[in-house]
Amino acid sequence: MDMSKSQKLEIRGQRKGFLFLYCLMTSVFCLLLLQLEDVFASQEILKTSKVKIGEKVLLTDLIKGLHEEGKAIVLVLLSNPMQCTNCDSVVDFIEGEAKRYKDDVAFIVKGGQDMLGAMDEETVTLKRLYGFVTMGEPWTFVIDKEGVLQKIFIGRFTGKELEDIFPISVPAEIKEFILTVREGEINLGGNKAMVWTYNGTVPGPEIRVREGDTVKIKLVNESGAKHGLFFHGLSVNPRVALQEQEIVVDPGYEYTYGEFIAKPAGTHLYHCSWNMAEHLSRGLYGAFIVEAKDEQKFDKEFVYILSDWSSKVSKGEEHYGAGHPRTMLDNDITTINERVITGDNPIIMDSREGEKIRIRLANIGHLPHTLRFPGGFLITHEDGYIISVTQERESLTIYPGKRYDIVITATKPGRWPFYHSIVMPGGLEERLMEVESPEKSHEGHRHESPGVSPGKSPGDSPRKFNDDHEGHTRELVKEVPILVMSVTGGGAK
Repeated sequence: MDMSKSQKLEIRGQRKGFLFLYCLMTSVFCLLLLQLEDVFASQEILKTSKVKIGEKVLLTDLIKGLHEEGKAIVLVLLSNPMQCTNCDSVVDFIEGEAKRYKDDVAFIVKGGQDMLGAMDEETVTLKRLYGFVTMGEPWTFVIDKEGVLQKIFIGRFTGKELEDIFPISVPAEIKEFILTVREGEINLGGNKAMVWTYNGTVPGPEIRVREGDTVKIKLVNESGAKHGLFFHGLSVNPRVALQEQEIVVDPGYEYTYGEFIAKPAGTHLYHCSWNMAEHLSRGLYGAFIVEAKDEQKFDKEFVYILSDWSSKVSKGEEHYGAGHPRTMLDNDITTINERVITGDNPIIMDSREGEKIRIRLANIGHLPHTLRFPGGFLITHEDGYIISVTQERESLTIYPGKRYDIVITATKPGRWPFYHSIVMPGGLEERLMEVESPEKSHEGHRHESPGVSPGKSPGDSPRKFNDDHEGHTRELVKEVPILVMSVTGGGAK
């Protein structure tokens, strides 16, 4: 039977519809196969020896030139722009990272088309060398300064992920400080005592720098006595070490000490270098903190300097005066920073439950100060040096010139006191009298604490904390609260 013209047109339209649907389904199937092939290929590429993480990679002339300049490389190979969903965001991200890293890392972005349609010969070579396939995402190869492949990112990645591979180094700075010595008075248990101050305070202002910073300090003497400077625990260069010993600044004069590099990291002190026994007993000291390049972060940090004073000297009843070896055993007043400790006025350390707290402790006095915290603490540093194995303690005796870093975790709400006392071990009195004799007062304060060698952890030393001394002990100052950790609930911020 002959079909009408309209029937023929209808059948022809149906055939075209079926053909279009067939082609569409075939195209989708082919695209799915290609995507699966790319996924499988990506897994194989990560295994190929050409781009194996942890090994040196093949370098083109462009990358070789940048490596010769001492730069690390972040190489981004873009996919076909018709398929790439994250290319624009990755390129924008790379532009921002390039500003952060400046001259340390070179960022190279290549591609924008598939393997066959690459825009230049360099891109074709890079894609062949690194096994790049077009799978809808940019590929980023992170290569260190030695040419070793450290990481492959497919698609987006974060600045933190990149910084884990290439930590951003904060450039060292030149830090300048001025310390001005003047006469002053402090109240010691109701009696006015004559002191010298740095910039008007006892202790002097805290000096805080980063490891590797260049430090320059000027000493201005506006008092009526001679003074100098000593950097206790710091490793200064020979020029500054000689200045510490030989430079004395007369009244009305000033002197700028030579520059030195801040090291080692840790808790240190600065103090007067002239007639140390007396001048330290009259307030000329302060904290000198050198933060490590990889400084550990804590929720809170406190810095406390302990010292001891004589009530007889403050009343003018002592014949020999402050700092004399014959009077040091009469030191019956304890200060922590600027506060006189009487037992009913401890310093409050406010904290929140769960916070991790570092306390830097130093003893600038003449006597051994013992701190006891029933909750326990970790000793992490001694005289600025990391202890190889942290020690958990409930008490610690800090001898003259010593520094310790301790760490406490605020485990539960409440008020938790530190107790302080001064107990003289038997036989130590004679040793202190010898060390603190006037002719030996300078050598009694050295850069390195006894028993600690530069570069060696005090924790590895055969010397133990709080060495026991033979003989009868003598309690000079009874145990009273000196610090209180006040913990509130709610967790660390």
